[in-house]
Amino acid sequence: MTDRLRAIEGLALVAALTAVFDGVHALGDQFVQSSHDAMTKGMHGSHLVYKNDGSPVEENPWRHGKEGRTCTASAYGRRSVSRHVASYSAVQLASTLAVTRTVGYRVPASALLTGAAINAVTHGILDRREPLLWNPGELHQMRDPYRAHAAVMREV
Repeated sequence: MTDRLRAIEGLALVAALTAVFDGVHALGDQFVQSSHDAMTKGMHGSHLVYKNDGSPVEENPWRHGKEGRTCTASAYGRRSVSRHVASYSAVQLASTLAVTRTVGYRVPASALLTGAAINAVTHGILDRREPLLWNPGELHQMRDPYRAHAAVMREV
């Protein structure tokens, strides 16, 4: 096979996988994910919550036994996003295998797992909403230093 045909085949595979990922994104992100994980994957804070349902300890401080086990809200959110990312990655990996096998293209396992790991890490970071916790006003100051300087000068 010539280099040109190999390049065209690679581009066609990327296009097919992009289309499939666009289609299965909703499946993995909305249907496979439990509603409880969707609500709690962004939890942050050092306050205590119950491990079995994520409710704050302050609401009902009298639970005992397994029901009374606690963790921080941040730990609970990390656990919820981990469950979601695992199911989402499984859906994407299965769809990748289905597409590549259907078109007769054999992707090495290391490449599949590396791609799935990169996708899982970035999806987990975004679903934890960590990048969204900082002040977006800082972004505007970085983008337009003149306006930031003018705002400071108006205050003086």
